[in-house]
Amino acid sequence: MSPMFAAEIHLLPTEAGGRTGPLSLGEWRTVLGINNEHWSAQLLFSGIHSPGETFSATVQLLVPEAAQYFPIGAEFTVWEGSTKATGRVLSAAA
Repeated sequence: MSPMFAAEIHLLPTEAGGRTGPLSLGEWRTVLGINNEHWSAQLLFSGIHSPGETFSATVQLLVPEAAQYFPIGAEFTVWEGSTKATGRVLSAAA
């Protein structure tokens, strides 16, 4: 199973380069950036989240070796052609 952790995600406002529309359907396949490394991931969440919002998500890393770069408290970017959000690792996912 791929490594997972709980994170707080803050979507950048559209005018700051964020997404132009909301996230929905409970899943966002994206790339996380941390320490000049980039890793494929899937964010799982409930509800619909618009640019500028902050929400909780479970992050599933698609490359197991990436787990070492995401200790509790680590901050990362969420990339989709450019940085669309920032995140912070809260805990290991239950």
